[in-house]
Amino acid sequence: MKLQTPIAAIGLLLVVASATVQAEPAGPAFPGNEAVRIVDGKRVVEAPPLTAATQRYIKGGGKLPPPSASGEVFMIEGPAALMECRSVYLSETGCVPSTLGTTKRSRFWTVKLNSVWMHCESRAPSRKCEPASTGVPGGMGTVE
Repeated sequence: MKLQTPIAAIGLLLVVASATVQAEPAGPAFPGNEAVRIVDGKRVVEAPPLTAATQRYIKGGGKLPPPSASGEVFMIEGPAALMECRSVYLSETGCVPSTLGTTKRSRFWTVKLNSVWMHCESRAPSRKCEPASTGVPGGMGTVE
């Protein structure tokens, strides 16, 4: 009986700890991304706006293929998780769950900073960002 009590206590602590970890939604993957907020304990994400050309493409039935395995991706926070997208907007077909931390590839970050949607080449504090309204950024994002 003495051995079972500590084992039961340890098991109970593990259950409580895992439930606590799962109950807390994750914040933004990009420091300072205003598009991701925690409201009443729930993760609320604002999606990047669609350009007029993108809206026409989608309304016309256009669908993006998923990102290629070696090409650059746009990192966009989705309602459930961080996504790797082929373009600068969230798409059912053109985005896949993030491989950040497991796969190195060129990444641009589509984020909201100071109330403006931006494309940033990195999450580093010294990053270079351009307003999303200027279009798709040229060059390569930082390999992360």
